[in-house]
Amino acid sequence: IDLSWSMSWGGKFVAAKKLALALQHLIAAKFPHDVLHIIGFYTVARLIKPHELPYVDLNVSDPFTNIQDALRLATKILQRENRSERQIILVTDGQPTAFYQGDVLQVEWPVFGVSPLAFRATLEEVKRVTAQGITINTFMLDSSRALVSFVEEITRINGGRAFFTTPMRLGEYVVKDYVEKRGRYIH
Repeated sequence: IDLSWSMSWGGKFVAAKKLALALQHLIAAKFPHDVLHIIGFYTVARLIKPHELPYVDLNVSDPFTNIQDALRLATKILQRENRSERQIILVTDGQPTAFYQGDVLQVEWPVFGVSPLAFRATLEEVKRVTAQGITINTFMLDSSRALVSFVEEITRINGGRAFFTTPMRLGEYVVKDYVEKRGRYIH
């Protein structure tokens, strides 16, 4: 879940947090054999423990978005899981503006709507995730031309799916997609 400053606009963060709480509850109640790990990201990514989730807040003093680091951390966690189906549900409203070059953290303001080095580094990470057999389903809370292009490229490389939605419909999209992929219906 994107915790960067831009998620504070238009109720995006509240929607993403409600989604994470709902998905956590759904999995515990209906799919107890599934495992959900929640990663929050801004300039860096970190694992959010289930008991921390209600108290997680945005990092408004840190305006950057490091999707590459979120994908790295998610892959590291998923590699430890002995499961046949592994997926990353990426919820964001922005393009990458932070990335690691080796072990060095870099930040980059968008130029003409894109942060080219962060964009390339993130897409390289998408290739590594794909090579591990992990699907990325992206739920984008913005529809600017640069972001649509970025998400389409993730989808092209990975073969996952992309959903362009609003904060009001985010939970509906993610929960419906999750349940449909599980092949069950909730009554």
